[in-house]
Amino acid sequence: MMQDHDRDCVALIKHIDIKMTKRANERFDSYGITFRQVRLLMLLRQMGAEDVPLKLLEKHLEVAQSTAAGIVVRLEKKGLVQGYVPADDRRQKFVRLTEKGRELCISIEKDLQEGERVLLASLNEEEKARLYGLLEKVNDSIK
Repeated sequence: MMQDHDRDCVALIKHIDIKMTKRANERFDSYGITFRQVRLLMLLRQMGAEDVPLKLLEKHLEVAQSTAAGIVVRLEKKGLVQGYVPADDRRQKFVRLTEKGRELCISIEKDLQEGERVLLASLNEEEKARLYGLLEKVNDSIK
């Protein structure tokens, strides 16, 4: 049986997620992109590979193939990524950052750091370390 604090914890995490996503979308609106698009761009940058399979992006973003493909299409229209299907293997689609996308990632990095600073502003260093540890533990326990 679920206890009251368990329900409250889930609701609180969801509430924080909603508020932070809203703040991020407002912040990234000036770039003409959404937080979900930012996540894909930063993931491409983090992976560092020139060509990243769309399937791998789906897995890391934990979204359906159609959702990942839609994000890529919208970013392609903005000139931030390039998607392509190799002639020798039509079953896979690959995605890469364009130069414009790489430049945008540099600007976005500062905004992401500021967002995290705001999120954790009320915590001291010990509390931040404890929070990260607890969040990792919860995340690892969810299959």
